[in-house]
Amino acid sequence: MLNKAFARMFGVRTRIIWSFVKPYPHYVVAVTVLSFMTSFFDAVNVVVLFSILNSVVGAKTGEGFGGGITHSIDRLIGILPVKDTVIAACLMLIISIILKNIFSYLQKAVSARASFRIWQDVQRQLFRKLITADYQYFLDHKLGEIVYRVYSAPASLGALLTLMPQALAELAKLLAVGAILLEMSPYASGAILLIGALFYYFTKYIASKVSYNLGEGRSLACEKQNVLLSETISGIRQIKVFASEKRWLDAFFGAMNDYFKLANLDKLIAPLPGHILETLTIIMLALLLIGVKLLYPGNFALLIPVLGTFAYAFQKIMPSLSMLGDIRIQIMGTLPIIEVVHSSLNLMTKNIPDGKIEIATFSDAIRFEGVNFSYPGRENVLKGIDLTFKRGEVTAIVGPSGAGKSTIADLIVKLFVPDAGTIFIDGVSIMDCQIATWLKKIGFVTQDTFIFNATLAENISFGLDVGLDEVIEAAKSANAHEFIAQLPDGYQTVVGDRGMKLSGGQRQRIAIARALVHKPELLILDEATSSLDNVSEAIVQAAINNISKNRTVIVIAHRLSTVIDADKIIVLNDGEVAEAGRHDELIGRGGLYYKLYTREKMSQPENKQTKKAELV
Repeated sequence: MLNKAFARMFGVRTRIIWSFVKPYPHYVVAVTVLSFMTSFFDAVNVVVLFSILNSVVGAKTGEGFGGGITHSIDRLIGILPVKDTVIAACLMLIISIILKNIFSYLQKAVSARASFRIWQDVQRQLFRKLITADYQYFLDHKLGEIVYRVYSAPASLGALLTLMPQALAELAKLLAVGAILLEMSPYASGAILLIGALFYYFTKYIASKVSYNLGEGRSLACEKQNVLLSETISGIRQIKVFASEKRWLDAFFGAMNDYFKLANLDKLIAPLPGHILETLTIIMLALLLIGVKLLYPGNFALLIPVLGTFAYAFQKIMPSLSMLGDIRIQIMGTLPIIEVVHSSLNLMTKNIPDGKIEIATFSDAIRFEGVNFSYPGRENVLKGIDLTFKRGEVTAIVGPSGAGKSTIADLIVKLFVPDAGTIFIDGVSIMDCQIATWLKKIGFVTQDTFIFNATLAENISFGLDVGLDEVIEAAKSANAHEFIAQLPDGYQTVVGDRGMKLSGGQRQRIAIARALVHKPELLILDEATSSLDNVSEAIVQAAINNISKNRTVIVIAHRLSTVIDADKIIVLNDGEVAEAGRHDELIGRGGLYYKLYTREKMSQPENKQTKKAELV
């Protein structure tokens, strides 16, 4: 019922807003009741004022004006233990104005609580939906777009939800006061209805044809700013090195100018209905007074109570009408942003299903049987792969760029699932495994190290419930303890956003320590040294060699010289296993591995190889 009323008044798109409010019926009922109680006492104030003015001029309520409602209020006034009718009416006015403001305050307090609660819950739902979405979702969407949809856009929902109860209260006031005026004088009330109708259609046109389009443009411009800001922060080093600041300045300022042009236009249009309404209202009131004076010159004094009451009612109705117009325009201007929130909540993101079998320990092997995999827009990344990673062995995966090496690691940790075929963990399909219990057995180090703005201890523990002793032990194994101990605050040193206070080699050693802190049974190293210089690579490689002893390790390597001691080397090419074996075996075959290794060896000057060997 309430939804239909708002839909008729503000447009059918408010069903989207109602979808956010509907799960909170207790708030809806409370706000509705309080709004109508506020409007009721607002109407009572009008009637009491009419009674006061009647008493002052010595007229009776029934003399041509007033009806059942005014008579009822007169009877209530008569109950008060005061003989003077003017004083009694004034006391009734005091009581009604106090009650009106109590209910008004309660309505605003409950409305604010409800809007913040809904805003909070929506943002919680969005973040939960985000963090549980499959990895492909993050590959398909820009960082700034995600930030805007999860953080910025819901703020507009919170602001809009504070307007809806306000609109309800103003609408209820109009109905209540309008009913009183209609009873007092249908003819005079017709003038108000005429103004209201003209104002309604005028604001409806502006809201639907202008404000909504402006809001849609602002939403797109704001999202673009978020995207550009995120890209600038993420790529600031490259932007500075390539001296390309102008390109990013122009792009950001362009999006910013688009936003503020639309926002400024919206601000110019928004107050227009209110000014038009005030002009029409005063003109109508003045014409009404002129008409009464001309038509009833002898009874003008007796009509003062009615005229005064209508003037007071106009003073109440005019701001309400103006506010309803403003609210309608604001709602339609904000609605495109709310539609973004609504679509984000209802977006069908993939969630990789979890299994029910708990992985207590990793005791045998990981087996790929006939595994096929494709990315959206990139087919046949893996083609019928058959692989085995045995417990206790160091297995290396090598091959040209784009061969599918990192995809295998992503499938093992279930960031993706195969399009066909099966991955078995100790004979159990990975689809049947409880992913959390399986991931606890894995330490994962990639070339893209995620370091967040916190202490080194927090970056290593990474939210796990481990003590400082365990953090230090992991750091020592990763060759990170020495440089951490030399810092002024040691493990409590805050490393800055994305670890900008650390070198590449230091960040990578922190990542290795993080992988080790929960004592994993399987360690996956996805090109962990490929982005480092020779000196840093040698230090990190020494740490890798140390932690690989007596542990199951899968190494995805760009530099073949780092995997020559692996128990098995798997060579991928174009999504297929080209060959597999130990280093010496593969060299002896003279196949793809031999060509890749020879090419790498030929590209490295002797002095670099010697220096690297000494460091290791």
